[in-house]
Amino acid sequence: MSIRYLSENEKYKLYSLHEIVYLKHKSHSNTLSDYEAADEYITRVYGDPDSGILSFDGTYIVVAGCGITVYFIETKECIELLNDPDDITWTEGVYQSAEDASHFVRFNALTDTDKLVINRLNINTREIELVS
Repeated sequence: MSIRYLSENEKYKLYSLHEIVYLKHKSHSNTLSDYEAADEYITRVYGDPDSGILSFDGTYIVVAGCGITVYFIETKECIELLNDPDDITWTEGVYQSAEDASHFVRFNALTDTDKLVINRLNINTREIELVS
C-alpha cells in the first residue's frame, strides 16, 4: 500500500491511496491500520491525483489530476470539473496564490496543442479563466 501525502495543515492531512483521496482528521488515531476506516473519503481520481491542497482558510480541498475536484469540508459537497469522459482535461500543480482572494485556486493544464497553461478557478462561481 503506497500512501501519497498531498497537503497538510494543523487540523487535517490530505492523502491518497492509489486513485482514492482521503482526509485525515488529526484528532483521530494516526496508525496505518486506521487510515481507510477512520478517514473521510473525498474522491476517486482516474490515473491517481497529481496534487491537492487544503485552502488557506481551511474550508475546502482541491484535487488535480483527471479534471479538478473541489470538496467543501463542512458541507461535504463535492464538485467535479473538467473530467467529462468525452472531454477530459489533465490538470496538475494546484495551488493558491497570495495575489488572489481565498476563493481562488490556480492549476496547470495542457491545451489541445500540448501547450502548458495556468488557469484560475473561482471556487464560488466555478468559472475558470486563463492566466497564461
